[in-house]
Amino acid sequence: MMPLDRHLQKFIAFLKTSDLLMPLSVKIDTSFIVPLIQYHSEPSKELLIEITKHAAAIKTHNHAVRFQNTRKSIGSFWKEIITQLSKNKNLINYVKGGLTHLHNETNRFNDLLTDLWGHFPKGTNQRSILYAVLGYDIGFVSEGTAIINLSHPEYNKNPDEILFRSMHELHHVVYTAYNPIFDLNQVHRTNQLCDVIKYCTHMEGLAIYSMLEPRRTANALMNRDYKLFLDNRARKKRVSEYFDILTKLETRADSPLHKNDWKILDRMSDRDRLWYVTGAHMAQMIESNLGHNQLIETMRLGPDDFFKTYHESF
Repeated sequence: MMPLDRHLQKFIAFLKTSDLLMPLSVKIDTSFIVPLIQYHSEPSKELLIEITKHAAAIKTHNHAVRFQNTRKSIGSFWKEIITQLSKNKNLINYVKGGLTHLHNETNRFNDLLTDLWGHFPKGTNQRSILYAVLGYDIGFVSEGTAIINLSHPEYNKNPDEILFRSMHELHHVVYTAYNPIFDLNQVHRTNQLCDVIKYCTHMEGLAIYSMLEPRRTANALMNRDYKLFLDNRARKKRVSEYFDILTKLETRADSPLHKNDWKILDRMSDRDRLWYVTGAHMAQMIESNLGHNQLIETMRLGPDDFFKTYHESF
């Protein structure tokens, strides 16, 4: 008898522990790359209109509006992105490399997706699309779909990051199905900002932690968030800073936000990666002391339960 294929073995093992066939099924859609490359080579009004009608274009623009990254119309938004892309002399090579890697690593993609299933609450049953785009952010979730930017230099330096970032954003797809995402345009008071911070801490922390072991197995831990998380000194410093900031904000209760308060989000995300590192730390503490199932259940119950469970884990 021929030995079972490794992917089939993993799939059978999963079926033995789950009542569902696929908690998350994913279709990869790279069709948006074609009109973007065409417009990059020969801009035209007609092609820009075609671009703005694509689902990936609409979802990307909606994300930018929701998170106050643009006030432009969808046409002006994409025209600006493509103008910036035209300055990248390596764009075509980046895109070819990213598309080739996605095509060649289908089995690894499916392996990682199967691993990801184990990080969703029992009863999860989602279908999603992973869109490939050019420009905007490195990766994000918008309206139930995951989106990755194949023109990002990080992917050119290490193509495997395409796979791991895809899993990160697909984790967000399920998280946002259980916990509808906020709109920054509706955030006006300190308690609302605290809710945003806790939401992102929970969402990003679970996503970071879900890929820790697969990254460790693949020796793919050079991503900044994992380097900080695995450095005990750096992790402790960020966890301390995070809770200092959050506590000070919470003591102001339900008061109007000041202009400088918005700088907190920069520290939490891009600059110091506070909610990524702290969220992953909290997830690890919960799993280590209360078990994997307790950690996963926080996704169903939301950010408040995540923080409550973390404090109970000591």
